[in-house]
Amino acid sequence: MKPQNHLDWLAFVFLLIGAFSWAYFITDVNILDLLLEKIWDPLDDFMFALIGLSGLYWLFRVFRAGHK
Repeated sequence: MKPQNHLDWLAFVFLLIGAFSWAYFITDVNILDLLLEKIWDPLDDFMFALIGLSGLYWLFRVFRAGHK
C-alpha cells in the first residue's frame, strides 16, 4: 500500500525513522536519544510518541482498506 496523501507520507517517514532507531537499538544504542537529547531532552520521547501514533495510523489504514 502506497502513501497517498500528506498525512500518509508523514506517518510513513516516522515509521522509517522508527525502523532505523530499532536497528540501532538492537546494538544497545538509542540513536534518537543520542541525537535529540542535545537539542531538548523530552524531544526523543515526543518522537517515539509520534512513531507509535504513526504505527497505529498505518494499522488502521491497512485494516480499513482490507474491509472495503
